[in-house]
Amino acid sequence: MFNPFVALPLLVCTYEILTMLLPLRISLTAKIFASLILLSGLAKIFLLHRTPSGFDMYELPYYLTLTFTAIFNFIIVAVFLLLIKDCIQVFCRLILRKPFPNYYAALFVFSIALCATLYGTYEALKQPQIKTHEVVINNLGREFDNFRIAMLVDIHADTLTNREFVQELVTRTNALNPDLILMPGDFVDGQVATRRADLEPLKDLRAKFGVYGTTGNHEYYFDFEGWQKEFKRLNITMLNNEHFIITSGDSQLIVAGVPDQTGDEHNTSLAVKDIPENAPVILMDHRPSEARENSQYNIALQLSGHTHGGQMPIIYSLVKKFNRGFVRGWYEVNNMKLFVSPGTSQWNGFACRIFDPSEISLLVLKAKP
Repeated sequence: MFNPFVALPLLVCTYEILTMLLPLRISLTAKIFASLILLSGLAKIFLLHRTPSGFDMYELPYYLTLTFTAIFNFIIVAVFLLLIKDCIQVFCRLILRKPFPNYYAALFVFSIALCATLYGTYEALKQPQIKTHEVVINNLGREFDNFRIAMLVDIHADTLTNREFVQELVTRTNALNPDLILMPGDFVDGQVATRRADLEPLKDLRAKFGVYGTTGNHEYYFDFEGWQKEFKRLNITMLNNEHFIITSGDSQLIVAGVPDQTGDEHNTSLAVKDIPENAPVILMDHRPSEARENSQYNIALQLSGHTHGGQMPIIYSLVKKFNRGFVRGWYEVNNMKLFVSPGTSQWNGFACRIFDPSEISLLVLKAKP
């Protein structure tokens, strides 16, 4: 049966072999060898769409996963550069009526794609930067001025984002001494039995007012109920259309959470039902795409992830289109502030970040002067 998710990458590889590898001045044997390496990068796609679970690619050994990841990243990066090269080639030959240096252009694309892939893969796999964001919240009581929230999202624990990575992430987060830790989704890729150890360090997260989370779309791709029990064991309180109230002196701060739309249970109105009047609300919603709808519920601040910051130029524009204009950073949506994190780690499906570093976001709340 025709599968476009497999056929399209195969077509892309064929295009790259014809327009990038064949023009190179190397032996036929070298070209065949390079073509086979390129095609091997499609192993991730075949594993993704042909295994019974659909996600067995996440269970490959570390170095094999890393190899397939790097080659697949090269395929994605190279195709955009080749499209630009070929547009210039058509312009030179049809409009300017001048010869085009095909060999040098192919060599240039290959070299730039290789360097960009190595850089992007390294950026995706390294520990995230720590970035502090100050945000003024309307109606925030003075007792909550300088309230510190550590935000972790899109960890995607798997073969590449393993226990060692998560342990270091926890250590660096705790060192920030946050008042609250919020984790709006996409904790893991894999079954509980195989990925439990990788997320185990999360139980050591510490914050004065606790650790809270919501589900992302990837929680629904595996053992959803099993992971909900596991999060509870890890002392992460999951908010499923719920809220809790933090009280300090005469002031209150409300934190609400909604599950991802994948489960058809997303209900913001239920999450903020019966909240105290005039108390500012912080909403965790994994995807930023519902921000305009959420803003009607008098939300002060929405925290989201899901987009991974766009990951690289060109793809950034596609991610923006599919997320209703929200990709990374701060937005004003009616009277609501929206913060879209670039993510704390990477997703194995495309573990590449070019000019898009991951981050542990430290949000410092400020009372309006």
